[in-house]
Amino acid sequence: MSPSAFHSLYVHIPFCEGKCDYCAFYSIPDSSHELRQKYLLRLEEEFSLNSSQTRPLRSVFLGGGTPSSLSIAELTNLLELIRKHFTLLPDCEFSMEANPNSLTAEKLQVATEFGVNRISLGIQSFNPKIRKILGRKGTLENLQNIYPLIKQNARLQLNLDLIFNVPGQTLQDWEEDLKLACDMTPDHLSAYSLIFEEDTPLAQRMTAATDEEEFCTFWKTTDQILNAHGLFRYEISNFARQNKFCRHNFEIWHGQTCLGCGPAAVSFNGINRPANPHTLEDWLNHAPQIDDILPPEKRAAEILAFGLRTTAGWNCREFEELTGFSPWLLKGDELHQLQQLELLEMDQESIRPTEKGLLLNDDILEALI
Repeated sequence: MSPSAFHSLYVHIPFCEGKCDYCAFYSIPDSSHELRQKYLLRLEEEFSLNSSQTRPLRSVFLGGGTPSSLSIAELTNLLELIRKHFTLLPDCEFSMEANPNSLTAEKLQVATEFGVNRISLGIQSFNPKIRKILGRKGTLENLQNIYPLIKQNARLQLNLDLIFNVPGQTLQDWEEDLKLACDMTPDHLSAYSLIFEEDTPLAQRMTAATDEEEFCTFWKTTDQILNAHGLFRYEISNFARQNKFCRHNFEIWHGQTCLGCGPAAVSFNGINRPANPHTLEDWLNHAPQIDDILPPEKRAAEILAFGLRTTAGWNCREFEELTGFSPWLLKGDELHQLQQLELLEMDQESIRPTEKGLLLNDDILEALI
């Protein structure tokens, strides 16, 4: 394994209108115009420093925070910087996360003019009761205005984010959220089980639900409803229509390189995962990156485990070409033990998780890493 050029770009935009109670991502609510200008200037410096290490990009992902919280001028500036410093392949997947409350027709037009072709809307829940439990900021009032504009643009793919396993959430609540989401005919849907992240307001005021039988019921119901609407699970938490999976995330799960820019962003060069300073202040002041260095065999084992988050799993020859290790020589005993536990299906050419293996994927991760 040797350092490779970056084939994808992740830009962390740390600003948001208000931090939700469950959110552990690095974000800054209610930032000033001056602070956002400093961010954009530093971002251009980072782009300029690293762009020579990239190939024409297969994917770009604007995450956060809330990218749509930027003003029209700020969003335009950001997108101009990306176009100035990077070359995008003609079929580059260009994703932007957005809050329905802050995404306007004007921002959507600017985004699409600069090549954004995939919008990810953070819904989390349509149910006011669940949104209140989550401490979800903002409302969905603007959704009826922005949704038709997204669907009218044939070049735009739509992803919706939903959360389940919320304390107080009934199966009927979850079924209604799924059906309302399906009524929007998304190309992709992410259904995340709520994680009580340490030090978040949510974790400080309530504890996680631990009923495994109930969790399995929610999991299976998710498959049933989404499958009936043409959305199929291709990763633990992600469903897509045919050929509409998220290329950016899929390639990262399969060990492809990614340049991460912005505070708290992480890169992968094929060997190491250097992480940018976690706070905006440290990043603006050029604090050093924190490098995640692993021996080649441990990095290969990590890549093997991450790829087994997906239903496709691994083609063994492709894994060996990528990492330099045969999966059988690297983790043969562990793989066969996982097969005996019915968590993996294997033959000479491929390794992939079973349905049980997706549900209990932490067991696969623990065994291999």
